[in-house]
Amino acid sequence: MIKILLSFLIVVCCIHSVFADSFFSNYGDITYNRYYDTLGYGIGELLNSSDCPNCVEYDILKVYGTKSSEIVGQINISDITNEDWRYGLVRIGNVYDRVSLPPYSAVDFIYWSDNRAGDNVNISSLKILLSREDPKNGDLRNILYVEGEYESTPIKYIIYNYPRNGITKTYLGLGDIGNSGGIVNGMVLERVYVKPGLQFVKWEAQENEESILLRVFVKNISNSVAKNILFSHGEYSLERDFEPQEEYMYEYILEKVDMNSLKYASIYDPNEVSECVVMGEHMESNYVGESVIVAGVREYNGEYFSYAGSRVKPFLESFCVTRIPYTLYSGEIKLEEENVLEEFIEENSEEVLGISKLPQTGMNISGFLVVFPLLWYYLFRRLVR
Repeated sequence: MIKILLSFLIVVCCIHSVFADSFFSNYGDITYNRYYDTLGYGIGELLNSSDCPNCVEYDILKVYGTKSSEIVGQINISDITNEDWRYGLVRIGNVYDRVSLPPYSAVDFIYWSDNRAGDNVNISSLKILLSREDPKNGDLRNILYVEGEYESTPIKYIIYNYPRNGITKTYLGLGDIGNSGGIVNGMVLERVYVKPGLQFVKWEAQENEESILLRVFVKNISNSVAKNILFSHGEYSLERDFEPQEEYMYEYILEKVDMNSLKYASIYDPNEVSECVVMGEHMESNYVGESVIVAGVREYNGEYFSYAGSRVKPFLESFCVTRIPYTLYSGEIKLEEENVLEEFIEENSEEVLGISKLPQTGMNISGFLVVFPLLWYYLFRRLVR
């Protein structure tokens, strides 16, 4: 009898070591997944509010969020999640899941994980959701310099398939993670930057003895209407709305004061724009819906199954990025010869702010703005909470 019992225990232990959390033996049923992970948003870079050329001015009291340095290494996955009686973890809403920032500030995607499978797991890829199922309801690409592809990530629950649909950015996975391992205190997965709603494109000037005729071109680079945009330069100002992707030419006359410099123009955008990419599920729900912010793919013996280690609960909008109102200043407009034409062309710059090149959207980024990150990187490095 003892021999039979020992043999049974040996068999059970062997099975446990191969399929510790039974995820693969149950064909990717999320009920048996014991690799848990989740995401958060932190403030990666934030400039001081300052009135200067090639700069952004804003109300610092409107900034919201927590510095990444106060999250990574300080916040454990257990601080932002609870056990879910259905499967995975409950990602608690309104905790490190939203930031409000001016353009060209950085948002960090912070990743946590905890392997409770009882054995090693191999995470071949991670998938961060950038939108709701219908991107019209929320899409981070509208407000951040980030790109992804529309995907349907299949999540199996018992006999049901609950896909998480939306714009998704796929990252290389963490590979082999030992039992009780993982990124339990968080790490920065990626740093992305907030887009402005409008950009300076180019300027032209024609001068005579007493005055200068200026034409300054500004473009709405967003896909939504920008209301009550105030353009100012010297004594000239004009408030108007911009249609999506509209480029407008401001034409006006300034008196000569300085023979070489007309100082700089400004655009005030009073609009607060938010994009939320997660809608939480009710506490009793077993449905995925739009509650997942991060999913992934596990691999074992050549088999690959998608998983979701956490869902946002209760029912609320979550994982939101807000661009606060701001004033964008041009570079100094200098006159060096008659019939001046200045056009600003996007340039790539290596190792600026620790990224391989400046943010791009596929559209021209004004030379006014290419200078901007270089200036504040060296002059302003104070982060706020």
